[in-house]
Order: sequence, then C-alpha cells, then structure tokens
Amino acid sequence: MADLVRLRRLLETDLAALHRWYQSPELWDHLVGEFTPRREAEAMAHMRRWLGASPGELRLAIVRDPDGELLGLAALSPIDLDEGEAEFHIFLGEPRMRGRGYGRAATAALLAHAFDELALWRVRLKVLRTNQAALRVYAALGFELEGPGEVAVLAMSVTDAVFRQRQAAALWRTVGAR
Repeated sequence: MADLVRLRRLLETDLAALHRWYQSPELWDHLVGEFTPRREAEAMAHMRRWLGASPGELRLAIVRDPDGELLGLAALSPIDLDEGEAEFHIFLGEPRMRGRGYGRAATAALLAHAFDELALWRVRLKVLRTNQAALRVYAALGFELEGPGEVAVLAMSVTDAVFRQRQAAALWRTVGAR
C-alpha cells in the first residue's frame, strides 16, 4: 500500500492542475467548505504561497508511484508545534483515481511524517458525514470521532499511539496472510 504514492513538495507546474481541480464543484461534494469559483490569476497567486516553506503548514503533492502522475494534495494546516497538533486535509483531483487506495496511502504517509518527523501527538480532521469512503479510510487508520460535529461535518482525530497500533495490525494481516 505504501508504494502506491509518494508525497513531494509542490512545484509551480502542479498549480494549473490544482486550480482546475479546485474549480470543480464535483470535487467540493467531498470536501468540507463551500465551493467558491476563483479566477485563475487570483487562484494561482494564492497557491504560489504554498510553494514556500511555512512553519504553520505543510502542503505536499500526492504523486503516483512509479510514474509520478500528480493525483492531488495532502496538507497539515494549521500546525501547532507547541501543542503538538495539526489539522489534516486531503483531496484526489481526478475522479478516476478515487477508490483505488491512493488516498489511504497518502493519508498514512502524511500521518507517519506528522508523528515521526514533526513529533506531533495528534492530528485532527473534518470530514463530511456523507463521505462514507473517507470515513472508512480514516477509521481504519485510527481516527476516532471527537463529538457530534456540525450538521454535515464530523470532527475526528488520531494519536500517534493509535496510528502505530493500526499500522502494525495492517502489516500483520498482510504478512500473516502469506
């Protein structure tokens, strides 16, 4: 599963695809927040800020291994290093790439980075109650409901310990099945 994707820094050449995806109302059916169409120049200027390093956020391109095709974006934003927490965001831009394990692999990779490299203890997210596929992925990786959330949005989080436990169990199922 881990070899399905790589996470890498965003490149200027990624921005046109990101802009195109962000302008798709169909993508927003799966995201928390309200769809707002933007003019390309305005959107590109906003996204160019994502190319530089920022201590409060990490935005990475999700690319397919081994061909490097851009699949989407994964982010930790905001990151609060003092509290050891961050909020997770992800999307896969091309509908044909959804449901193939890329989102799960990218989520696991970014969680491993958050817990190993950034030494966070907790990662939170918000997900639409109607996004059942995402809810299954998040639960499998150890995210648990934090409360009722807004009407259509559920708040979840995972700790380092629970994520490690779920990863070990998944590895054991894979290795034990051989």
